[in-house]
Amino acid sequence: MQFCDDPSIDPKEAAILQSAFVAFARYGLRRTSMADIAEGAGMSRPALYLHYANKEDIFNQLIRMHFRRSEQAVARVLAEDGPPAERLLAAMQAVDGTAVEAMLNSPHADEILSADQPFAQPEVQEAHARIIGHVADWIARGVAAGRLSLAGLDASPEEIAATLMAAKFGIKAHAKDFADYRAAQARLAAIWGKALGG
Repeated sequence: MQFCDDPSIDPKEAAILQSAFVAFARYGLRRTSMADIAEGAGMSRPALYLHYANKEDIFNQLIRMHFRRSEQAVARVLAEDGPPAERLLAAMQAVDGTAVEAMLNSPHADEILSADQPFAQPEVQEAHARIIGHVADWIARGVAAGRLSLAGLDASPEEIAATLMAAKFGIKAHAKDFADYRAAQARLAAIWGKALGG
């Protein structure tokens, strides 16, 4: 599965990140070595160390890149028209991008998804907050236009968006596989779409 296909990224950097993405999915975080990543990127280990200090550094960069892409994708899908449940599902899937399917289908999904430190990076937390902000703005615009309603929810658009994203990450943590996760996402989007008046 292609993860690093951004033409603006230096080709060597892209090769490293793509190789690491594949290696982490195949071997897990603990078993992946810098030698595995270097081999997949078509370079020597010493050359790889000129770019990254260790595999954790590479994994952190993958997480940062994922959330930057996710934020842009969420803004795009929420700018489109459609029923609330459809837009909410599209937003959740935009957060996932291409990475989550590979990770959930990996035999090392539990290990990869339990890695907390990369998600504590300030850049990642800020991007996640902006994603919640995009969803909250979409809700607020829908309420102002009369397409959505907060009646009976006793919550602000920001609280609803934060709850939706927390639930999305919760179902990911407990999904048996990617198909189970997608089905749960669809149910979550349908519930919130109905609650918001769609």
